[in-house]
Amino acid sequence: MIALTFTGLPFVVRTVQPVLEDLDKEMEEAAASLGADRWQTITRVLVPAIMPAALTGFTMAFARAVGEYGSVVFISGNMPMRTEITPLLIITKLEQYDYAGATAIAVVMLVVSFLMLLAINLLQAWSGGRMKSTAGGNDLALSEA
Repeated sequence: MIALTFTGLPFVVRTVQPVLEDLDKEMEEAAASLGADRWQTITRVLVPAIMPAALTGFTMAFARAVGEYGSVVFISGNMPMRTEITPLLIITKLEQYDYAGATAIAVVMLVVSFLMLLAINLLQAWSGGRMKSTAGGNDLALSEA
């Protein structure tokens, strides 16, 4: 888990960092001026703003972890029933000439990876549509003022 967290964390940081940088400080100040404490500001202003990016980052990190080979083998080795990972199981099956078993494991990994990519695309589409509707609402409020 430590190795996969270490290799996957940059995906989360790279997706959340631009969102945090683009977040207006005025939103936090407005929440504070309306009487929200720090916890309410975090849960009702910051978390909804970064949630799509965080979910995308965690999904990409998980998809990377599904196929990770080098870091886990390098750190933990290959202890049967403890630190076996799917890429290593595929190699073991191929060395045993069990092509059907290796293919079955690879197909499952492929399906999981495709599902992760689909989830990322759906999150990005949802986030993009949500941002457009929010921006449209702000433009309307500004035009009425």
